Amino acid sequence: MSQTPSYQDLEKTVQQLHQKIHRLQTQKTDIEEVLRENRDLYERMLAVVPDMISIHDSGMNILYSNWQGIAAVPEDKQVIHTKCYKTYRDFDDICPDCRAKTVLETRQPFQKEIRLPDGTWIDLRVIPILDNDGRVEMFMEWVRDITERKQAEMDLQSQKKLLEGVLDSIKDVIGVQLPDQTIVQYNRAGYELLGLTEDQVQGKKCYELLGKLDPCDNCATTRANISKRMEIIEKFIPELGRHFLCTSNPVLDDNGNIKLIIEQLTDLTEKKKIDETLHQAQKMESIGSLASGIAHDFNNILFPIVGLSEMMLDDFPSSSPEHQNLHEIYRAGERGRELIQQILSFSRQSDHQLIPIHVQKILKEVFKLCRATIPADIPLLLDSQSDCGRVLADPTQIHQIAMNLITNAFHAVESAPGTISVQLKEIDFNQEDEPAVQLTSGRYAKLSVTDTGTGIDPAIVEKIFDPYFTTKEKGRGTGLGLATVYGIVKAHGGDIRVYSEVGEGTSFHVYLPVLETSETMDIEKQPQPLPTGTEHLLLVDDEAPIVHLEKQMVERLGYRTTCFTSSVDALAAFETDPSQFDLIITDMHMPIVSGVQLAEKMIAVKPALPVILCTGFSQSINRENAEFMGIRGLLMKPVGMADLAEKLRDVLD
Repeated sequence: MSQTPSYQDLEKTVQQLHQKIHRLQTQKTDIEEVLRENRDLYERMLAVVPDMISIHDSGMNILYSNWQGIAAVPEDKQVIHTKCYKTYRDFDDICPDCRAKTVLETRQPFQKEIRLPDGTWIDLRVIPILDNDGRVEMFMEWVRDITERKQAEMDLQSQKKLLEGVLDSIKDVIGVQLPDQTIVQYNRAGYELLGLTEDQVQGKKCYELLGKLDPCDNCATTRANISKRMEIIEKFIPELGRHFLCTSNPVLDDNGNIKLIIEQLTDLTEKKKIDETLHQAQKMESIGSLASGIAHDFNNILFPIVGLSEMMLDDFPSSSPEHQNLHEIYRAGERGRELIQQILSFSRQSDHQLIPIHVQKILKEVFKLCRATIPADIPLLLDSQSDCGRVLADPTQIHQIAMNLITNAFHAVESAPGTISVQLKEIDFNQEDEPAVQLTSGRYAKLSVTDTGTGIDPAIVEKIFDPYFTTKEKGRGTGLGLATVYGIVKAHGGDIRVYSEVGEGTSFHVYLPVLETSETMDIEKQPQPLPTGTEHLLLVDDEAPIVHLEKQMVERLGYRTTCFTSSVDALAAFETDPSQFDLIITDMHMPIVSGVQLAEKMIAVKPALPVILCTGFSQSINRENAEFMGIRGLLMKPVGMADLAEKLRDVLD
C-alpha cells in the first residue's frame, strides 16, 4: 500500500517544476534572440547583393524578398505575401512562360539567360526547396541583370567578326598555330589554298595537311620556336606547286614562353613568273642591243660585197665563169642581208610586214639551217609541194614557226634517235571533216612537223601552248616557243593542231590560209634599165671603202660626185658653196657630227636640199621621223644598184 506524499514533498516537486519551466523559458528567449540576430544578419547580407532574391511557396506567394526585389516595384505596392505574377507583371494568373511551374513539376533547378522585351538581359535561376518527404515546399528565385556583360560579349563578337572579315579580305594566308604546329585557325585564303573546310583543318598539324609525318625542312615556324622571334624564309612548296614567302611570328606570355605562332604565307608564284618575264625581256633587250650593233657593222661589211659584185656582174658576159662566180658572191651577200633581218626580227628590232610569200621557199632555207645544226645521225626529211599557193604572212615569222617546231622535234628524238619529217602541201579544208580545227572551209597551206620521239603525256597536251609551260630541264627551254608559234599562227588567221602518243611521237599541223588569187606563182620580172642622172652629189661616210663604193655606183649611173670621210670637212665644203650640190648622201653614224646633225645643218642653210640618209641599222630613226626632220630618203645598207638608182631619181624628181 503506497504512502501519500506529504505537503513538503509536493511543494518540493512544484518548486522543481517551476525551476525547470524557468530554465526552459530562458532557453526559448535565447533561441529566439539567436534566430532574430541570424535573420537580421541574413537580411543585411542579401540587401547588399545586387541581384533580386526572393522565396516563394508552392502557391506562388512571395514569402521573402531582398531589398533589390522590393525596390523593383513601385513603393505603393505590397510585395510580401502577394502573388509574384500579380506583383511583378500585373497578371491575374500564373505567367504563360513561368519557369517556376516547371521547377515545381520536375523538382529540378532551372537556369537560363533571357532577353526581356525592353532589351534587358537577365540570368534567371529557380531553385527548388524540398521538405523532409522530398516534395517542393518552396522555391527560391534569383535574378541577375547581365545586360552590360551581354553587351560586352556582343561588342567582342562584333569585333571578332570585324577582325575575321579583315583577315578574310587579305589575299595572304594568315594562320594561328600552337607551338607544336597544331592549327587553331586560318583565314579564308588558307582554307581556299588547301581546298579544305575549317573543321577539316582545325586540330591538325600544318605539315599533316601536306601529307607529311614530320615538319617540313627549312620551316619558318620551326625556326621561330627555337629563336622566339620572327623568322622569314622564301621557299617552294611542291605539294601546293607554288612559291611562298613564309613569315612566322611567335606570341610570348609574361614569362617569355611561346603561347601562339602567327603564320603568314605570301604567294610569290605570279611574281616569280613576272620576274622571269622581266628577266627574259632584259635578255631580249641585251640580244637586241647586240643585234643592232651586229646589224650596223655587218651591213657595212656587206655593202662593198653586194655593191661591187652587182656592178661587176655588168662587166662580164653572163655566160662567163667570172659572171657565175660573181653571181654567187652577190647571192651570198643577199643571204647575209636576209640573215641580219632575221636576227633583228628575233630580237624584235624590226617591224612585221605581211606580204604574199611562198612558204616552200622559206622552208628550204630553214631546212638548210637545221640540217647544219641537227646531228647527221638524225634523219631530217623534207617533202614540200613546189606549187603550194602563196600566203599573206611575215616571212621572218614563218621562219620562226618552222624553226621552233623543228627544234622541238629534235629535242624529242635527241635522247632516243628517231626521224623528223617536214611536209608542206596545199589542201582543201572542210570544217565538217575536222571540227576540232578552228578554221573556216577553204584552201590552206598545211605545214606538218612530225617526229618519232618520246611523245607528249595526254595530261599536259592541252597546256603546251601556255606561256612559260615547259617540260624541258632548266636551261633548255623558256616555255615561250610554242606559245610564240601559237600567237603567230592565230595572228595570221590560221590554226595549229597537235597529235601525240607517248612513246610513238608527235605531229604538229599548222594551217595558213592561201591567198584567193589566181596569181600563185612568181612572175618573172623583166630587167629594166636603171634610171640615171647628171646631178652633182655630195657623198659622206666615215668609212673610206664605202665612200669609194658609193662613188663608183653613182658615177656609173651618170652622176658627178664630191666625197668626204669627215662630216666636219663635208659641212665646211657645203657651207662654202651650197649651190653646187644637188643632193647629199650621208651615213648616219659618224664621229663628231652625225648624219642626222649634218643633214639638219645643211637643210638650215639650203632648205630645199634633198638628203638621203644611209645606215646599217638604227633604232632611233625610221622613214616617218626621217621625213619629219626634212630627210627625203632613207637607205638601209647594204644598198643595191637598183635601190640606189631608184631612190636617187625618186628624191631628185
